[in-house]
Amino acid sequence: MSLKQVHWKLTVDEYVERNSPESWTSPLPSASQKPVPTPPPFSNFSGQAKLHIHPALTPQYALQLDFSFPSDAFRRNPQLTQNLLDAPACHPPRTSLNVRVAAGMFKWRVEVKHGTSGQPVTVGDVLTKVQSELRQYDYGKAPPEARPYMERRIETVNGYCDRRDKRIEATTVAAERQGGRFVDHLLGQTQFAGLTIQLGHPDHYWQLQLEVPPRYMYAD
Repeated sequence: MSLKQVHWKLTVDEYVERNSPESWTSPLPSASQKPVPTPPPFSNFSGQAKLHIHPALTPQYALQLDFSFPSDAFRRNPQLTQNLLDAPACHPPRTSLNVRVAAGMFKWRVEVKHGTSGQPVTVGDVLTKVQSELRQYDYGKAPPEARPYMERRIETVNGYCDRRDKRIEATTVAAERQGGRFVDHLLGQTQFAGLTIQLGHPDHYWQLQLEVPPRYMYAD
């Protein structure tokens, strides 16, 4: 599809109206959305030899996260309780995980370790590492196909928060305008859709699943 044929379904004003305050991360779905399933207790998997990814990181119970939003928005997500962030990312625990990211024009392999050497990798370690890697500046490496998604990321950066001071909004937009980021190479596939064990690899090699969130959806 030619870039000239891209037509966004939502204008910036429409996006902000439909997604405030912070509904892009809200654990309480709107009437038009399916209820978010509650993951079973992770303790149910204890004692089993086969590796199990924490339910909140699996496709069935994936948290509602858009990796293209800034880190401050990421940290505001009400689903990310401290207990969840501190929980082991899998059972049996692993001190190192390898996450493959592949979507759009982008392929990358991210190694995840806990801040304290030798400690198990946590849910927070995985999500924070992936988000921070994708949010890095690409220093002009983005192909032309990524530009519309960079512009959309900038235009809708304030859509997650209601009643925000206009000066703060302007500062946030200015920060986003500093350049392209690797997340733009995903061509809109920035919504977390879970992690799966990569076929044909050891069980600490995982594949990141991604979807297109409303802020990047377009019509043919």
